[in-house]
Order: sequence, then structure tokens, then C-alpha cells
Amino acid sequence: MKSQFPDWHNWLGALQWFVYMLVYSIPIPIVIGGLFHLPAAEIEGLMQRTFLVAGIATVLQGTLGHRRPIIDGPAGIWLSVFVILGDMAMRSSGDPSSTLSLLTGGMILAGVLLLLISRVAHRIAVWFTPLVTGSFMLLLSFQLGGVFLKGMLGAGQGPLTSGHTLSALLAFGVFVFVLGLSVWGAGWWKSYAVLIGIAVGWLAFACLGQAETAASDIVWFRLPDVFVWGLPHLDVGMAVAVFPLILMLLASTMAATESMDHVLEKKAGADPRHVFRSTAVSGVTHVLSALFATVGIVPLGGSAGYVRMTGQKRMAPFLAGGLIMACLAFMPAIIRVLTTMPAQVAYAVELAAFVPMIGLGVSAILREPMTERRLLILGVTLMIGTKGNHTHCEQIHVINRLGFLTSDYWWRGFI
Repeated sequence: MKSQFPDWHNWLGALQWFVYMLVYSIPIPIVIGGLFHLPAAEIEGLMQRTFLVAGIATVLQGTLGHRRPIIDGPAGIWLSVFVILGDMAMRSSGDPSSTLSLLTGGMILAGVLLLLISRVAHRIAVWFTPLVTGSFMLLLSFQLGGVFLKGMLGAGQGPLTSGHTLSALLAFGVFVFVLGLSVWGAGWWKSYAVLIGIAVGWLAFACLGQAETAASDIVWFRLPDVFVWGLPHLDVGMAVAVFPLILMLLASTMAATESMDHVLEKKAGADPRHVFRSTAVSGVTHVLSALFATVGIVPLGGSAGYVRMTGQKRMAPFLAGGLIMACLAFMPAIIRVLTTMPAQVAYAVELAAFVPMIGLGVSAILREPMTERRLLILGVTLMIGTKGNHTHCEQIHVINRLGFLTSDYWWRGFI
């Protein structure tokens, strides 16, 4: 049967999915590289490996796992652990190698545990009610929304100058433009709002001299390296911290699939087969993340907001975008060009894509009657969750002194 969509429509959809995956995957290697003081060549290699694992994980989940158009990318939960451990390592010894190999061991353990519990994961899924998943989506939107807004403003790029002000204004322009296309655009203008917004924003930054240029010494083909951070090892603290991380990773995946089901208008309720497959694939992707030395890769909840904004629900362009992402990992020359995309454009597009997530979170919470008990749970969750986003490292160290259950690694895992 011939597809009702023309080939160019499928290819444009694949390109937009690829760009959306790219926007999620580019910032994390840069953050990790800066935190661990990695040289530029190692950051480029980290980006290459991240693209490979994210692309493979997206295709595996789309074909063998949950089978929904949900992209995989670096997990914010694992990023928090990297940031906390990396900060302490650089303060104490200045040598990140032992910390990175410890994190590699933690990801392998997490992958093995996910594989072991995959058969009973559907029993754990009943814990994640609409109230839980809706609260998770709201907290995710609040936390990442603040990160994206600071990125649009150029936070961390030095003192405020006229150049930074111009970049921030351009970023806000891109945000409003993409949001406007997603709300008032018709046809392919709405469907490709993200791609159009990135193209227009990148061009505007380049015309006003705010974009960077790629270096000339380029390599066209290179195989990703394995165990770049050394052979993995574990200690008791990391092994203990992995258990709360597993629960949070499952909560993240359940929230992502439930919010996507709501957008796709699928029947509510977790299918045990899909939960088993998704958890098992997540275990495999964690092992791949450790093998290729990247931040742990998981399904990302922001995909539901993206699909609602663009209307891109078809699986064929989604899977093609994941394949493009994986193939790109073998082409360092193209990666180097893509890394010149203005970061503020990427942050602006991400912020626009996360706006619908707040509505999805509220809709999920209101799917059940709001009794006094549920209102109390929601209030405590939002109060502690939003305040936790602003908890200072000194306050965390005070909590660490409360004993084994709140020891360093356990608390980092809980974060």
C-alpha cells in the first residue's frame, strides 16, 4: 500500500526529528567537558559517542521497546550525578579519571539491574499513577525551563555586553517565532516549526556576526572509541546509589510513555509487554552508554511536548531520524559543523518545545479526582521539588551528615 505522505514529507520529518535529537544531545557533552576540564578533542569525541548511543537507543526503543515516537538522550538524572561527583573530584584531587571510571561502573550495574527487573517492571509501573507522572512532568518542565531560559540569556558566558544582549534578544525572537508557528501555523509550517525556527535563528545569528565558524582541520570518518574513561570499577557507595537511580529512571520512562499516550490518544494504562521491552532496552542502552563512555541514555519526556506542538506522530520519520543520528557519529567533520550552532538558538527551541509539557502535566494530574489526600501529596511534591532545584551544595553536605541513608552517594542517587 502506497504511503499517503510524499517522500519529501517523510524526509523533512526525519530531518526535523534528527535536529530535535541533536538539540538534546549537543549541550550535555559540552557541560561534562567543562566540568571535568576535558580538552576540545575529547569533548568532540564525547559528542560523537553520545550521538551514536542516542541514535541506536532511539531506534531500539522505537522498534523493540515502547514503540512510540519518544527520542532517547542523555538523562538529566545521570547528569546530576556526573555534576556532583565531578565537582567534588575536581575540588579534592583535580584528577577526574577515577571518578569517570566509577561512573562507568555505576551505569553498567544500572543496566544489568534494569535487565534483571524487566520481567517484573510492569508491577512497579502501577506505582506511577497519573498524579505521580503529572507531578514529574511539571517538575521536569520547571527545572529544565529555568536551564533553557538561562541558556537563552547567555548565562555563564561572562559579563553582560552589547553582544550578549543582542544574542539574548535574538534567542527570545526565535522562541516567540517557534511558539507562534506551533500555535497559529498551518500545514507544514506547524509541522516543521522546530526545523524552521533553528534555520531562521542560525541564519540570523550568522548575519549579525554572533555565530562561530568550524575549524579547517577536519576528519571525515572515524570510529568511536570504547572505554575512553578507563575500565569500569565500583565501590559500595556507588552500588547503593544505583538503586534509587533505577526507580527514578523507571519513573522518568513511565512519565514519558504516559504523556506520549495522552498525545497519541492511546488507551490509558501500561501494557506489561511494552513495559518489559522498554525496561530491557533501557538496560542495554545503559551498558552501551558505559561501553562508549557517555552520560546514561534514556527516553526523554520532552518528546510529548514536541509531538503535540508539531503534530509529527508517524514512526517512519522518527526512526529515520534516529538512524541519521547514529550514522552521523562516524562523521566528525559534520559533527564539528553542527557544534557551531548557536547554543542560544538550541535553548530557545527547547524552551518552546517544553511549553506544552506543563499542560500535559496538569492534564495528567486532573485525570483523577483531586481529593484532599491527593492535593496534599501534590503540594508537598511541588514545594520540595521546586525548592530542591535551588538547594545549594553546602545544604546538601549538611544533609549528608545524617547518616548512611543520606550519605554522599545515596543522596546523589536520590537527586
